[in-house]
Amino acid sequence: MRLPVLLLLGALTACGAPATTPRTPDIPATASAPSAREAPKIPEASTDPTPGSACAPAPTRKLNVRLLRQTAFDYDPLNSPEELAAKAPLVVAGTVEDFLPGQIVEEGIPGDRTHYVLMPVRVTERFKGPAARLVHVKFFQGGIWRNQTPVNSVADFRRAVPRGTPVMLFVYPDIREGSVIKDRAALPAGTSIYSAHPQGVLLGRGLTVIGGMEEINPASRWADPCGLDGIATRLRVAGHQGH
Repeated sequence: MRLPVLLLLGALTACGAPATTPRTPDIPATASAPSAREAPKIPEASTDPTPGSACAPAPTRKLNVRLLRQTAFDYDPLNSPEELAAKAPLVVAGTVEDFLPGQIVEEGIPGDRTHYVLMPVRVTERFKGPAARLVHVKFFQGGIWRNQTPVNSVADFRRAVPRGTPVMLFVYPDIREGSVIKDRAALPAGTSIYSAHPQGVLLGRGLTVIGGMEEINPASRWADPCGLDGIATRLRVAGHQGH
């Protein structure tokens, strides 16, 4: 007899037993493609030192180094900051102060103008070479539109690498190439401008070292468990006494 079975099923349902209902298959979410101007973000890192570490916690800042990596380099990479410090005439640590519009230069092809920006760094420690309180480092600003306006504004650089970002520099006096069409920075006479070695811009994000112009292998000696402070300690041990 089927009547008792139906009554039993009805009773179970009334008592809260789960009823089987058709289920719509899960549909994976589709991510929209980023626009051409949208820059890839570097994942956030924890500021907490690893268990048992003597490293002091450091604040985590949002960084986007895409604008600093617009130039391709042909060079022989060095194995560590210590090696680069032995070669670079000026090695300092400090914090990013700002970004400024730099020179517009005609390099090689007549009418082909290159725009640069300057990154002033407020020096907090000198490891090698004399330096003023502010060190100005030159970077390629990027392409330009048909009306000669830069694709990347100075404000874009400021948002990408905010003021106060810890930085370590391995730099050389800039050698000017081409004719200066316009000097937009209008710095005081005698202000030194520097160019960085391709591996010579190290940014601090928490206890993570970020290569400004070139990617850093986290398993290499360009990284350090204590971040930029750890690299600074290693430079002092190598004989580059900061002051």
